[in-house]
Amino acid sequence: MKHISVALLVAVALSGCGTLSQMTTAVIPAKTENPPKALKEVKATATMRTLWQVSTGSSSGKDYVRIHPSVDDSAVLVAGGRSASAWSKANGGRIWQTTLEGDVTGGVSSGADGVFLGTGNGNALALERQTGKILWSTPLGSEVLAASAPNNGVVVFRTSNGSLHGLSTQNGQVLWREGRKSPTLSLRGASTPIVVGGMVIAGFDNGVVTAFDMQSGKGLWEVTLSVPRGSSDLDRMTDVDGEMKALGEALFAASYNGRIAGINMRDGSVAWAAPYSSYTGVDADPNGLYTSSDAGDLWKLEPLSGNPVWKMDDLQRRQPTAPALLGQYLVIGDYQGYLHWINTSNGQVAARTQGDKTGYTVAPVKDGNVVYTLGKSGLLSAFSIQ
Repeated sequence: MKHISVALLVAVALSGCGTLSQMTTAVIPAKTENPPKALKEVKATATMRTLWQVSTGSSSGKDYVRIHPSVDDSAVLVAGGRSASAWSKANGGRIWQTTLEGDVTGGVSSGADGVFLGTGNGNALALERQTGKILWSTPLGSEVLAASAPNNGVVVFRTSNGSLHGLSTQNGQVLWREGRKSPTLSLRGASTPIVVGGMVIAGFDNGVVTAFDMQSGKGLWEVTLSVPRGSSDLDRMTDVDGEMKALGEALFAASYNGRIAGINMRDGSVAWAAPYSSYTGVDADPNGLYTSSDAGDLWKLEPLSGNPVWKMDDLQRRQPTAPALLGQYLVIGDYQGYLHWINTSNGQVAARTQGDKTGYTVAPVKDGNVVYTLGKSGLLSAFSIQ
């Protein structure tokens, strides 16, 4: 019956943390005794175009800081270091740039009510969308790691102490606060809370995914993706830190040292779960569910069952980002700044280019037939493919 339930959910879509020395967080597992896998020569089967590139001055320089660009009708909004900025989608021209107090460690999200991000000194910020003027700043008491999209006057910030904070988009007032206790050791970073209808859904360091009413913070349902196993603290990490994907009424999410699962968002029931470990997360459409594992393997799974369709191991130990779907291709960045376009039908690399040579830690952002990438040095790029 559960299998049928997820089929119906997908049919709906078709129709319509501290420091390691403090023993509180660990940097994403990246280095192994074996070197990264050498890249194979690409026999291009698609034509990739670089539309424009611009140095934004927003460099994080840190592997654990994952700042996601936000794209709206006319601009790409980015942040990093001590600045936030907006850039024209048409040509990469700068629209505005704002200097901030404190390093940006979470965001960026945007909407009619403003641009939202957070800093390492624990402040949640809202900027005016058209000018970048600071509208309000609210202290949350802990490093801000992520910010949801705004919805109906509320924006939700995730902080390193395992808390979610629902704030008014108008004045930054804290409307509610919820959270889950974090384990002694966890990965540095957090998944971006996603907004679905009146819910905000967040992943936590103790291996759970939880849905809350966005207006009140009331808990609606909770799913455990991973439970601590193994003898060492590293083996027992269970973070849900990667990208989650809502498709119709189905939610797809993955955890480190745990499972990837298809979840019914109406009640939080798990339709299927399979043993995959990922700290980057997933993307999906009705034809496939895609994830990059902690080993660097890329998988295509059946959305209805979680059964594997293909596995691509070309990016092993290259710390690939989460995949981003662009038509019939996946776009993935790696730690050396390469961007790989991969055919979703067979897992073969169709094109490759090197963008930001300092590397990528966040997935490209899709908008129509264009993807935007923000590298660790602050290089913002726009690409298309044919």
